[in-house]
Amino acid sequence: MLGEKIKQLRAEKGITQAELAKSLNITRSAVALWETDRADPDIVNLISLAKFFEITVDELLNLE
Repeated sequence: MLGEKIKQLRAEKGITQAELAKSLNITRSAVALWETDRADPDIVNLISLAKFFEITVDELLNLE
């Protein structure tokens, strides 16, 4: 579910996995793992993702 949200937000911004990874200073493969729900971002990366997409962590995690 989180992976789908990350993928959706990235698509809405019109950026690639590589571009998102570069912005967060992580690997593209990490983004790919998140988007396929094979791994979850740690708290630092959750905060970075929320800031990047200009949403709250709660919104990112669909807690609202």
